[in-house]
Amino acid sequence: MAGMRNVARGDVWKVWYYAAASVLLGAWMSPLLYNAGKALAEVSSQKATNGPLQWLAGNCRVAEFPRFYEAGLLIAALLLFFPWMEWIHARRGEAPGNSASPWLLRLPDGARMSARGQPLQKNVRGLWQACAGFLVVAGLLLSMGTALVPAGLSSMQAPAAGLGSLAFKSLALALVLAFVMEVFFRGIIMGIFLRAMRPAAALGMSAAFFALVLSMIPPAGLNVVDAEASGIGFELLSQLIGHYADWTNIWGGFLPLLALGGVLAYSRWRTGSLWLPVGLHAGWLFAKSMLDSVMVHAAVPESVIPALTGAMFQHGLIPMAAILLAGVLAHYLTANHEDEDAIVS
Repeated sequence: MAGMRNVARGDVWKVWYYAAASVLLGAWMSPLLYNAGKALAEVSSQKATNGPLQWLAGNCRVAEFPRFYEAGLLIAALLLFFPWMEWIHARRGEAPGNSASPWLLRLPDGARMSARGQPLQKNVRGLWQACAGFLVVAGLLLSMGTALVPAGLSSMQAPAAGLGSLAFKSLALALVLAFVMEVFFRGIIMGIFLRAMRPAAALGMSAAFFALVLSMIPPAGLNVVDAEASGIGFELLSQLIGHYADWTNIWGGFLPLLALGGVLAYSRWRTGSLWLPVGLHAGWLFAKSMLDSVMVHAAVPESVIPALTGAMFQHGLIPMAAILLAGVLAHYLTANHEDEDAIVS
């Protein structure tokens, strides 16, 4: 058992190695992507191209360097994902039994297994929990965001494409992103943490990992002076690290992400499935997209808006309060009153 536990702890280190390697490779790739994207934009402006290339060139034409940095991180994570899965012996295959695998993916014969962890199980109330989680988070965040209007801190504007079209696109994107991210963060990564440590420690590390990874995405306003300089991707990375050296950015930016990661991890552990965290995460992404598109900050002191919502309605006290309240409501929504009565009696 001790040997199995040591193997599981080794996989935890491999999670962090994978994240660090993805960030470093993405930072290295970002100048290459920037130059390639701008070259494509220039070529497409001089000659006709097909629809997808024209769309890509149009985005590259207006994108600044941080967007190429984000693309570099994503591409690096995808390139390293399958070698990393092989490294932790998580190839697809027939599961060696229906016992205590905490994985979403099936494991092959001979893959690392242990009696520890929490397997993802079929949840007969999963769809209901996903819908409830979505409505709770989206309702809370949208209500808190729109409350800034009568408070004089924000104003609303009509989206160019229409509110219905914006809502449909935001919902579709939120559902896809939430599903993919929850499979990775709570289905795979948290499964590794649950095998190697006690649930409370696994939940804490899962929340910290989630917040740290998302903190590698440049916030609004962070940019570089010379996008064509050598090693500019690492310069932006150093700016990100320095950005969170300021304690105001930690509580205003990092702590809300930590709270979101904690609520999502807790909901996965409490239900033993990904339905509820997918719904909660999709509600967060949907509300954030809607608020970003229809809300305009008023001319108030600079220290006020970042403290409340951040520049992109993702950071600050209001989103953190919304997600913490959603976590409390999710706790009661998933309460098993029959088990609680049995414990009391």
